[in-house]
Amino acid sequence: MYYQKRFDGHVHSDCSPRGTDSIMTLCEQAVHRGLFGFAVTDCCDCDRFDEMQFSERVRESVYCVYKARSVFSDSLVISNGIEVGQPLDNIGKADKIINGFPFDMVLASVKKYPDGRKISDIDYSELSENEIVKFLESYYKSLYETSKWDNFDVLSQLTFPMRYITRENAPYFSIRHCDDIIEMILKRLAEDGKALEVNTSALRGKLNMILPPVRYLRMFRELGGEFITVGSGSHSCASIGSDLGEGIGLVHEAGFSSYCYYEKRKPVLINIK
Repeated sequence: MYYQKRFDGHVHSDCSPRGTDSIMTLCEQAVHRGLFGFAVTDCCDCDRFDEMQFSERVRESVYCVYKARSVFSDSLVISNGIEVGQPLDNIGKADKIINGFPFDMVLASVKKYPDGRKISDIDYSELSENEIVKFLESYYKSLYETSKWDNFDVLSQLTFPMRYITRENAPYFSIRHCDDIIEMILKRLAEDGKALEVNTSALRGKLNMILPPVRYLRMFRELGGEFITVGSGSHSCASIGSDLGEGIGLVHEAGFSSYCYYEKRKPVLINIK
């Protein structure tokens, strides 16, 4: 379905390790695709903060956002964001970099297991069901601890492991046995007035679905959650704004009448029509 007011809440520029295009180029494509706006959410992974020079990357990203705003202010809303990965690995540096720049929005994500292994690096087809269960339980315990951190606005990638557990060479594996702790995470977000992200990137991959599934969006709403963002997870101008209509439609299916973007760390609602 086409929605006229589409805002992409999760976009990476070439200031992120896997990003390929400049913020100016992303803006040009966003205008071409008729987006209302987008959030630049370049990476800052706290487990390798110094190794990957994230301090310098974030500074460059913020500078480029302000430069782009001077050119595109009449045609785009450009939100100055950041995606903080593994914040509990170095809360001091996470808080310092967030508090050091005028961010509109802070995403929090966890893409590693507590033992340090990347979720995307494991071949789950070689693991038993019990081994996968243990990995997932450890992941959601870590995500729950992350949800207690107070210096973020949006929890990104709630069901991130699903993208890899369901690889082509591995059978589908349900995460429903983790619903109790997922409910704790969603309840925490709702009580703290934080947002949950709907991410469309897995729709373009082997999983071929939007995450998280609609049942968790409904759970979030039933627990009192008010705010949802919708993002493509794009790392290039080729995918900025991709599948936002499907993502917004899923939000509406879950019973929400709006989704949001952020200005100065405050949610701004966009009615779903």
